[in-house]
Amino acid sequence: MRTTFFKSLLASLLAAGTLVSAVAGCTPVPDQGEAAVPQQAATPSPTARPETQLMTELDRYNAETSIDFSVALYEHDTGQAWTYNPSGRYLEASLVKVPILLTLLRQATEEGRELSAGERALAEEMIRRSDNTATDQLYALVGGAPELQATYDRLGISETVATEIWGTNETTAEDQLRIATAVARGVDWIDPQLHEYAVTLLESVVPEQSWGISAGTLSSVAEVGLKNGWLQDDLLSWNVGSSGFVLGDGAEYSLVVLTAGTETLEDGIAVLEGAASIVNRWELRDSA
Repeated sequence: MRTTFFKSLLASLLAAGTLVSAVAGCTPVPDQGEAAVPQQAATPSPTARPETQLMTELDRYNAETSIDFSVALYEHDTGQAWTYNPSGRYLEASLVKVPILLTLLRQATEEGRELSAGERALAEEMIRRSDNTATDQLYALVGGAPELQATYDRLGISETVATEIWGTNETTAEDQLRIATAVARGVDWIDPQLHEYAVTLLESVVPEQSWGISAGTLSSVAEVGLKNGWLQDDLLSWNVGSSGFVLGDGAEYSLVVLTAGTETLEDGIAVLEGAASIVNRWELRDSA
């Protein structure tokens, strides 16, 4: 059972730039289930579960690590969408910076305008460098929790609720899959040029933050856009998440991996990348 964050600890962690999900404990063999496909006009209907071999490999990996993790994937071409450990809940943390960006782009589209130089500067610092100060400023600029919630509602998100302090809310892998797919494929309420701008930002995060769902891909066959987050919970366990998309030769998909319960950040990244590698090798097996 997750305990409540101490306000002082949360404030100090956010100020220090440490970002991510918080859930303690482990799930030796999580449930498997279907994910509802992100709601947008260009997205096909939901489909069946992943193939048994892939699920078996994830089960084996979970048993080896004994760390709580969830995975969600949506194949753009086939319409397949699924989650591994769908009941897992994590803090949204720095992953919230992507829907904050979508909120800014939604507002600019509704107002029929381009982004200002100042908005672009804040957006680039927020996404490419995961800068907290820029995020604070941009969150206030777009109108905070009510406007972020409006974006969640547009995306059909049901398990993630915006809060006054960004990133302190819980989320699920399926909700993050909707967000990642909105960036990867676009939505009808964001101008196409502004959508391309969002894609460019996720594809150009600074090298030291390019880990995560990119694990197990080859640069020669895959183009990756992502946003990561990392944060210690109130028990000082590390929680690490990564969300984005992989555009390969013949394989295009959105991918989310959320983890919790490691003693170090490095261990959290390793567990996350192990799960991502399993899925990426499976999806890109015909592209290499």
